[in-house]
Amino acid sequence: MSTAETREQIIKVARRLFAQKGIDNITMSDIAGEANKSRRTVYTYFKSKEELLEASIEMEVKKISAATTKVAMSNLPPHKKIIKLVFVRLHATRNVVRRNSRLSSEYFNNVWIIEHIRRSFDSKEIALFRSIIAEGKQAGIFNVESPDLAARFLHLCLKGVEVPYINGIVSKHTDDKLMNSFTEKVILNALGTNPSNIEQQA
Repeated sequence: MSTAETREQIIKVARRLFAQKGIDNITMSDIAGEANKSRRTVYTYFKSKEELLEASIEMEVKKISAATTKVAMSNLPPHKKIIKLVFVRLHATRNVVRRNSRLSSEYFNNVWIIEHIRRSFDSKEIALFRSIIAEGKQAGIFNVESPDLAARFLHLCLKGVEVPYINGIVSKHTDDKLMNSFTEKVILNALGTNPSNIEQQA
């Protein structure tokens, strides 16, 4: 097994144990035993449980990033791509948190870990939004002065709704279809979407 494979195996085992029992109830010895590695081997890759928690969360964040990048690279027209990216991002984040029940509490309680990991993720997300908005502007679909400003604003709005969406608060009294339709209208209107040019791309 290569160094990279060993590291990934340890992270996966730690993530599973953290999700099942919580970080406070797991020791490095537990992780080593579950991974069929010595404690010395585990400590070779990670100095502490906190480092492993960070690596575990980072692994999940990369899955979300991969899902959004796939949408951004698709052949959808810009107005459909931007909406799909938003919902794929929200759904992927919600699925990660729900799949890792106890890990999710660590996720939300350890702000310093989140901000450290998210710095790179946020930059990539803004870049994806900027690219799609610029593409839409060039095609005459979006009417915004600054794709960069629009991308940053959309990203911040998404971060703001993230936790309520995951917890089901956003759509608690509204069915998903209506909520999705409302969200789509808000985003497209904010980007100054030109209906006539959308029809040309349909």
